[in-house]
Amino acid sequence: MMSIGRYQLGDTFLKRINSLNLVMRYYFIILFFLSILFSVEYQDVIYLKDGSIVKGTIIETKPNKYIKIKSDDNIFVYNMEEIDVIKKEEIEGYAYKDPNSSRYFFAPTAIPIGKDNSYIRTTWLFFPSYGSALSKNISTEIGISVLPGAPLEDQLKQFSYKYSLEKKDNQWRSSFGFLYLGGFEGGGGFIFGSFTTGNEDKNFSVTPGLAYMRNKEEVKFAENLTLVLSAKNRVSKSLSLISENWFFFSSDDTMVISNSGFRFFGKQLSVDFSWPFFFSVEGSGIGFPLFTFSYKF
Repeated sequence: MMSIGRYQLGDTFLKRINSLNLVMRYYFIILFFLSILFSVEYQDVIYLKDGSIVKGTIIETKPNKYIKIKSDDNIFVYNMEEIDVIKKEEIEGYAYKDPNSSRYFFAPTAIPIGKDNSYIRTTWLFFPSYGSALSKNISTEIGISVLPGAPLEDQLKQFSYKYSLEKKDNQWRSSFGFLYLGGFEGGGGFIFGSFTTGNEDKNFSVTPGLAYMRNKEEVKFAENLTLVLSAKNRVSKSLSLISENWFFFSSDDTMVISNSGFRFFGKQLSVDFSWPFFFSVEGSGIGFPLFTFSYKF
C-alpha cells in the first residue's frame, strides 16, 4: 500500500511539474511578444532654417548635397544648406492602427481587414489560421487545429467569410458572413450580420446570428437567434480594452458567455488575453483563459 501511495504521489507531482512547465512556456512567449509591442518607435525630424519642421522617414541621403524624406504620402527633398538640425524623436500619439480591428476576440466587427492585407493567427498555439482580403470589402479565413496526438481527420477545420458594406457619413457600418468549425463529416457554425458604430479605436457592435449544426449532408438550424454585444476602447498607444458578450436564447433558458480582456498590439502584431465567464439559470462558471496571437502583413 505504501508503494502504491508513493506511485500516486509521484504521478501527481509529475502532472504538476508538466502543468507548471506549460504555464512557464506561455509566460515567456507572452513576455517576448510584449517586449516587441511596447518598444519605443522613433521618426526622423528635419528642422529647417526657415523655421519649418518636417517629420517622417529619411529614404535617401547624399552627403553634403541633399536629404530626401517621406512624410505621410509626400516625398520632400531638401538641400543641406536649407537644413538646421536633423534628429530622431519618439513618435507621439497613435503612430499606427490596431492591426486586428476587423474583430474583437472571436466576434467580428463590420470593419474590413483592408485590401491586399493578410494575417496569421493562433489561439493557445494549437489553433492556427490564415486570413486574407479577396477585395476591399471581402475577406476569408481558413484554419486547422494542431492538437498533439490527434489524427488529421479529428483535427478541427475552420472556414469563415465576411463581406463589409461601405460606411456612409457617421452611420452604422454593416457586414455579413458565416463561420464553420468542425470536420469533414460534420460540425457547426454561425451565420451573422454585424453592425458597428464608432471608429477603429473606439467602437460598439451588435451581431445577431443563427447557429447551425451539420451532420454529413444534413444541416439543422437553431430555433432561436444568438446575439453578441461587443465593445472596444483604445486606452493607450499599444493597449485596448475589449468586452464580448454572447447571448444564447432558448425556450427553457438563456446562457450568457461574457468574455472580457485586453489587446496588446504594435504596428503588425497583436496579443489578446481574455477570460470568459458563463451564466445561466442553472448557475455560473469560469472558463479557461484565452491567448491569441495575430500578425498582419
